[in-house]
Amino acid sequence: MNNLSILFRSIKGPALLASISLLALGCSPKMDWREVRPQAIGASVLFPAKPVEVSRTLQPSSAASPLTLTLKSARIENTLFALGWVMDGPQDARSQLEAAMLANIQAMQSSIRRKALVIEGQTVHELLAEGRMRVDATSPEVPARLWMRSLVLERPNSPGQTSTAAPNKAAFTTIEIIALGPAQELREEDARQFIESLKLSQ
Repeated sequence: MNNLSILFRSIKGPALLASISLLALGCSPKMDWREVRPQAIGASVLFPAKPVEVSRTLQPSSAASPLTLTLKSARIENTLFALGWVMDGPQDARSQLEAAMLANIQAMQSSIRRKALVIEGQTVHELLAEGRMRVDATSPEVPARLWMRSLVLERPNSPGQTSTAAPNKAAFTTIEIIALGPAQELREEDARQFIESLKLSQ
């Protein structure tokens, strides 16, 4: 895939990524946009602040085996911008991560909107939802918004390549980009600037 631009639109989320919050305020002095290039997935993205990177092992209820999710995220007040990926995971890792995000924000079924976009030959899944979240452990829940886009890349696993997948079988990389925060704080223009800045070149 060459110079794939991945666009995103929407907002929301809690459980699986409960420790993550994202979003940026485009015109706000709090935003300090900078380009970040995660080499593991050959990507570039604009973050509103210096991101931190963590990896954690997740065990979605529908998954046969644990998933290792690597996440770069930056938080502006109570809003989170995050780019995450699962290397050499199952083909359905994308739907598992999506379900976890919806559960995290106790998403209202009536608010969930999904759309499949085809961008330069790749299918990109867009998710918008509303629910509730806590900004900290002692605060009451507040209305939340989630905007998420995700896609799955398939690449051959050639002999000699470092991979957890079986030799000569396809390996799947799942990539997700998320804007999540309180409904009164999350601005569409900021979420859009973050989500639409993601580019992959592989």
